[in-house]
Amino acid sequence: MGIPGTIIAQAGFFFLQPGQTVLMYILAVMAGIGISVAYIAPWSMLPDVVDLDELNTGQRREGIFYGFVVQLQKFGIAGALFLVGKILDWSGLIPTVASQAPPIQPDSALWAIRLIIGPIPTLILIIGLVLAFFYPITRSKHEEIVLKINEKRE
Repeated sequence: MGIPGTIIAQAGFFFLQPGQTVLMYILAVMAGIGISVAYIAPWSMLPDVVDLDELNTGQRREGIFYGFVVQLQKFGIAGALFLVGKILDWSGLIPTVASQAPPIQPDSALWAIRLIIGPIPTLILIIGLVLAFFYPITRSKHEEIVLKINEKRE
């Protein structure tokens, strides 16, 4: 439920103009709420998957699942950072030097930054929302899984 707020905030970031500092902070709070949901949701879904796997296989393999998710998260973050760096490089971003005034960035770099904080993550979040909508383990389905596991253990 927090993701739609982030999508709205990202649209706001895309259209944000210089000097709109208060609006930027408001959008940052909105985005932060949704991003926290995006980080927490997979970790709250993972125990359900572990339970379903135990029901299907009779084994508790949470270490494999958690390790796999952590590894995928590391690959995803590394890939995203690499792509962002390459996009900014290709767009002609002028690096800032600590002892000098910040440079005036070319329009291509500003456009790339707008794409990186607006439509690209919005598309990824929408895909995530669709996948979460079709996630097959509901609260009632999980309760049923836990009951079946307990019956097997007894």
